[in-house]
Amino acid sequence: MENTTTAKKFLENLIEENNHDSNIDLEDALIEFAKLHVEQALKEASEKAQCEEGAIVDLGFEIISASVDKQSILNSYSLDNIK
Repeated sequence: MENTTTAKKFLENLIEENNHDSNIDLEDALIEFAKLHVEQALKEASEKAQCEEGAIVDLGFEIISASVDKQSILNSYSLDNIK
């Protein structure tokens, strides 16, 4: 797993990026922090996704198929849902 930033480190970086301005929008900060973790979770899910093979016997033929649509996993939860 990639090291996703901790809440503490995220806030420290945010404060530093804003030149130690105390007027940081905490709601926006929390949303951005959540997005980082959702993106990481979806990325890992796509990389660790497993598939099951299926076999169908029809008219004496065995058909084996297996697939995972990684993009469907990555797009399964919109970051716009984090508000």
